[in-house]
Amino acid sequence: MLLLLVCLPAITSDRLDADHLGRLMGYTVVAATNVSGSFEGADYDKLVKLDNGMVFEFQEYSYTYSYHPDAVVLAKALDVPATGKQALIYKLIVDDEIYDVRRVR
Repeated sequence: MLLLLVCLPAITSDRLDADHLGRLMGYTVVAATNVSGSFEGADYDKLVKLDNGMVFEFQEYSYTYSYHPDAVVLAKALDVPATGKQALIYKLIVDDEIYDVRRVR
């Protein structure tokens, strides 16, 4: 957890409190970058492109607006019992909001 707090110096809002951080247990920071261009929040199946080339699809709805905001990508490996393999699930933090996302690229 300390790694996460050290890697997110720009996130200072009281919205990212202990309850919100609890949603991130087991996740690892995999990238710190910015949203490319303007960000108008999340909408189901809407794509968001990051400056580092990653692209994600939102799995929820939330409206907000900002231009070129900071973004932190988090990932967590989960075991897939039927295959014996692991799958990565992602969360994206943009402007101190945590979003459920699916990686497209």
